[in-house]
Amino acid sequence: MPVARLLGGAAMCLAMLLSACGTPVPTPSPLPSIAPAPSPLPTEVPDTFDIPSFTPETDPPEPSDTDTGSPGTPACAVDALKASRGITEVDGDDRTTEVVLVAADTCSIDAYPTLLLQDADSNIVVAANPAGPGGIDLVGGVAYSSEVRLGNWCLDEPSYPVSIGILQGIQTLLVTGDSFPEEGDLPACLHEDADPVLSGTAWSPKP
Repeated sequence: MPVARLLGGAAMCLAMLLSACGTPVPTPSPLPSIAPAPSPLPTEVPDTFDIPSFTPETDPPEPSDTDTGSPGTPACAVDALKASRGITEVDGDDRTTEVVLVAADTCSIDAYPTLLLQDADSNIVVAANPAGPGGIDLVGGVAYSSEVRLGNWCLDEPSYPVSIGILQGIQTLLVTGDSFPEEGDLPACLHEDADPVLSGTAWSPKP
């Protein structure tokens, strides 16, 4: 038998044998997916951009009514101030007096004094808020004055002498001079349900 026929028969037998055994033919694995290429960047830059508006989380602080003097000017220390007063004058039903204030060096205070009256036993019998806002720089050695007015005294008779006090920070500067009001010369009681009226004009350089 020729050799070619023998080889052909063997190949056929091998194919039949593999088919009979049911050997699966392996399938190729799928190719991995490839992400699309990114879009090219624009070559032109727009003239304008939409910028979102910005709103601060908190509103700016309101200016304080107790701010004093110019920025950088130190507040006046009580031990660097001297205050005295003149005579007591009768102005209708009120009592008035001029208070003179002098600072040792340039410093700042409230434009309007924060006043109180202190009796002989160091008790505060009357207290009042300043009549206005703002501040002023005192020039060292220059005298400044404020007119102090007291009215509507419906309280009991105080223990004399009564002193005027100027509140500066947390300390009190006592004004030297005679009692204000003077003993036996209290202002008239005009409104029994109201407190005494105590006020001072803004500090200004004394002429």
